[in-house]
Amino acid sequence: MLTLRLPHPGTLVAFAILGLVAGGFIALATFDGGAPTLFSIGPYLGRVLAFSIIQATLSTVFSLALGIGLALALVRRSFPGRSIVLAALSTTMAMPTIVAVFAVFAVYGRSGWLSEGLVFLGWPGGISIFGYPGILIAHVFLNAPFVARITLDGLNQIPAEHWRLATAFGFTPAQIFRHLDWPMLRAELPGIAGLIFLMCFKSFAIVLALGGGPSRSTLEVAIYEALKIDLDFGRVAWLALIQLVICLSMTALLHWAFTRPPVGHTVRSLVRRPDANAHSLKILDAIVLAIATLFIAPLALSVLTGLRNIPDILEADLLQAFITSMAIAATAAVIACILALALASAARRRRLVLRSPRIAAFYDFLPDTLLAVPPFALTAGLFLLIQRFGDPSSAGLILLPLINGLAAVPFAYRFVAPHLLTVEERYGRVAASLGVTGWAKLTIMDWPVLKRPLAAGFALAMALSFGDFGIIALFGGTELVTLPYLLYERLGAYRLDEASAIGLVIVLVAFLLAHVSGRLSHAGH
Repeated sequence: MLTLRLPHPGTLVAFAILGLVAGGFIALATFDGGAPTLFSIGPYLGRVLAFSIIQATLSTVFSLALGIGLALALVRRSFPGRSIVLAALSTTMAMPTIVAVFAVFAVYGRSGWLSEGLVFLGWPGGISIFGYPGILIAHVFLNAPFVARITLDGLNQIPAEHWRLATAFGFTPAQIFRHLDWPMLRAELPGIAGLIFLMCFKSFAIVLALGGGPSRSTLEVAIYEALKIDLDFGRVAWLALIQLVICLSMTALLHWAFTRPPVGHTVRSLVRRPDANAHSLKILDAIVLAIATLFIAPLALSVLTGLRNIPDILEADLLQAFITSMAIAATAAVIACILALALASAARRRRLVLRSPRIAAFYDFLPDTLLAVPPFALTAGLFLLIQRFGDPSSAGLILLPLINGLAAVPFAYRFVAPHLLTVEERYGRVAASLGVTGWAKLTIMDWPVLKRPLAAGFALAMALSFGDFGIIALFGGTELVTLPYLLYERLGAYRLDEASAIGLVIVLVAFLLAHVSGRLSHAGH
């Protein structure tokens, strides 16, 4: 008697993701609203591509320069308040982009601290932040702390024996950098630079608010404008296809080429770096720390000014927006964790049980491809499908958590996949010999190890979705308002006092969720 063997849930999830993406793009490409040719949008596309590449390149270079300099200064120096600086770096990393936009307005805008100070000193008219200045400031503010944190962790992984040898041989600061610091930086930087370039290339909220006009748009903003203003689905399809090709190429390069150096098994903090006493480096580190403080601190502290304005926003609109944001974020996190768990389980089965590493690599790579998919284009395509087969009035409530959940899958996958592999390597043969499979295997063997990293992935997915100002820009209005959308409205009306209070609420919730995620992930190890 033949028995029907159902596909693995991870296989079904993989085909469902591919089907959603393909269905959305096919719906865009076949929409009968008139499709422009690539040549007809050529000049416009050239301007958008040039701006996207230039601003992403400049943002990446400046973020790397400030972040690496800050990491080297922090790893060489011990001073009162160093732990506070490290905590501040982690806080800035969790800051949503729309809050970074507010911070730039609050410090550098026409009514900002710096502009008012310059006017007081006799500088007429303050400064203009629209265009490259504001975009670069916001991108570096968000990304330089990320570079510093990751680089600092890498520098702390250099084995203690290396530092003892460097001291014994009397290495100069230049030799220490060449033989100890640079090998770690060379291994880490391609991946970090590629990721920052990808995020800045796809930047939406920052460029939308600070670009200053259609001439300064990324592909993501151009897709949004084609949808929101012109309803030009043909142009959306072309722009999305070009962005997908560029971002997918970058994602594939990052996935296959980026590898971490081996981690030392000794405690780095017990050994003092021999270059810490170099007089020239003391001066250089002091300058770097001063520049980083003057640049990052005012932007970070500007959010705290909202504390005094909290009573002004305590109204029904805020409560409703908060509840909506939390509901969307929780639903998106559930979607992200379920998809990540299914894909990770399929990858584990292919790699360790069926011995098919190439197919397992496909499951590992699929979450990363979601970073390359233009969310507005996918949303537009799925909206057309909903319009064709269902009720378009409910599209926002369906697509907001779905798209945010898909965007969070790569991050949730990073929490789940390594632990599933570890459990299988330790207990897989025992479970197979006892005939423990399926749901029983998940609950008995996997869950005790998986519950903390899965909770960490859930919290991080919630943090990412809660502070996201992306798809809500399409569907937001009187009927559907989230806290990031409310903040964007206040910024548009130059009601900076209320914007500061809303931004503070968003940062506190996002940071709390990110902090919980970090604590759970470390406890899981």
